[in-house]
Amino acid sequence: MKFVLIGPGQLGRHLLQAAVGERLVIGKIAEDAERLAHAAGAIWTADKAQVVDGDVIAVAVPAEETCSVLFEIAKNVPSGALVLNFATAVSIPDAIQESRPDVHWLEAKMVGSAVGMEHGMRCAIALGTTDTTLLKRVQKCFPSLSDCFLLADPTLAPKANTMATKAALRAAIALEEELTACQMPQPLIDAALGCAFPGVVLSYQKGTLGGFAQKIVQQIRAQSDNI
Repeated sequence: MKFVLIGPGQLGRHLLQAAVGERLVIGKIAEDAERLAHAAGAIWTADKAQVVDGDVIAVAVPAEETCSVLFEIAKNVPSGALVLNFATAVSIPDAIQESRPDVHWLEAKMVGSAVGMEHGMRCAIALGTTDTTLLKRVQKCFPSLSDCFLLADPTLAPKANTMATKAALRAAIALEEELTACQMPQPLIDAALGCAFPGVVLSYQKGTLGGFAQKIVQQIRAQSDNI
């Protein structure tokens, strides 16, 4: 199996590290693509025509570049290959899918963030298909991320990300303002925001909160029930 990555950004780096088999990085900025490929033991090129040998092709470029990249590679993608579009806000144009029906064009929308993955947090990636065979092919390509890929409606990912981002920022800003009002030293504010805050959220999500935090959860839920 040969994996081809187009877009050596933060998400691309995680995908490349998780992929097995022969790996190729395609990037328009040679320095970035070469550095990423070298660190992962892969090869690199600036020539998008090299997708011709790809079995699983991940397009992880900025949203504004996604459609042009997809149109550019369409003519060279081998029949039967999987093309994964990771751009959250951009869908694969119908014209591309109609021009190459022999290729599996899949939306791959992530709920999570590359920064979160950098710190060991698990994301979820909704694949726009109901075909379990295609899911297994993707999971085989990324064994360490196999539990992150699932058959789900990819259009739900942007909403989930937006809601999570707004809620997190509201809470973070409120906490920062409260700590500042208490005249907390900046190092303590940074630790509360950068360590305590995400640590509590992660423990809550995993069900590993300690007794002190569990009591706070009960208090918050009781307050919500009384509203």
